[in-house]
Amino acid sequence: MSMSEKRFSLDSVKQDVQSFFLDDSHWAYQYGSRATSCNKDSVFYKRQVEVIFEDAYPHDVTGKAIKGLLAEGFLKAERRFVGKGKDVPIIFVCKQSRRYTALEIRERIEIVDRFSDDEVNKGVGKYAEILFAHMLEKNQFQVVDRHTKSFRGKTCKKSRKNLDFIVEKDGVSYGMEVKNTFDYMPQDEFEEKLDMCQFLGLLPVFPLRYPSPQQFELMGEVDGLALAFKTRFFPPGNQKLVTAIWNHFRLPVSIWEDILPSTEAIFLNYHHRQLPK
Repeated sequence: MSMSEKRFSLDSVKQDVQSFFLDDSHWAYQYGSRATSCNKDSVFYKRQVEVIFEDAYPHDVTGKAIKGLLAEGFLKAERRFVGKGKDVPIIFVCKQSRRYTALEIRERIEIVDRFSDDEVNKGVGKYAEILFAHMLEKNQFQVVDRHTKSFRGKTCKKSRKNLDFIVEKDGVSYGMEVKNTFDYMPQDEFEEKLDMCQFLGLLPVFPLRYPSPQQFELMGEVDGLALAFKTRFFPPGNQKLVTAIWNHFRLPVSIWEDILPSTEAIFLNYHHRQLPK
């Protein structure tokens, strides 16, 4: 059964998510260091729970489980707004029995505003491109072009978007797109960039913090690589923000100065498989 065809019992997922709100020994609290302000009695926002559970279930499946627990009255929701204009809705959830949530929600909104700020997002995305470009150059991959939709005299005119990199080594050419976000790469953009690579005759390699199951499967169908690095990484100088995100949200964040050897090894092994036998 393919990843996109895998079926989850909504009841079992709901039970797992419910346990997360009842038991501090739940598996989702066991990895990493202790998060000082995140436990079964905390207030969570919906996408946060989806990311915490992503190793077990796709984001949308966890989202359906949360919706079911809200409908059953186990959880309650509080709608707020984030962003500079306070115009981006965010849904916080907690146990129905939890009281006096306003102060905790306000504290968490302040942190969400910090790490979702447009300038922070642009900086974190650009930093990811810089680290992956360094990884490529260190391993003697030639960066042929950046932020382009043209290659060897062909231009993908039906798209307004560009690929982050086109790189070559050993006669093999790759189109690369890097996403360093908590959300999945938008599916329409993913497919558009995949089509662009195929049109230009490039093997797609998309380093993504966490691809969706459908994206993993689509990459496999075209012999591409969805290179999951799982942690949203920040440049040095952001340790206070990273610590606040972990302690209050248990989201996968870290400070990176280079691409991890394990991630680099996955890419290099993939490249070796593309070479003529």
